[in-house]
Amino acid sequence: MTPEERDRLAKAEQAIVDLRDDVKAIREDCKQLIKALNMGRGGFFVMLRLGAFLAAIGGGGAWLYDHLR
Repeated sequence: MTPEERDRLAKAEQAIVDLRDDVKAIREDCKQLIKALNMGRGGFFVMLRLGAFLAAIGGGGAWLYDHLR
């Protein structure tokens, strides 16, 4: 193995180590994004149910007002 080949191999090994660190950081970021997405999705469904409940109350109140008037 020539010194030039050894240098290229050392650079390639260092690049692989750096890529592993980058992939690990990307995986951590993805996990955080997935957690945030799940929280947002849960909040959306809570607001959807709350809106449906308030619409039912409003509709019932309007119907009651119309029939008692």
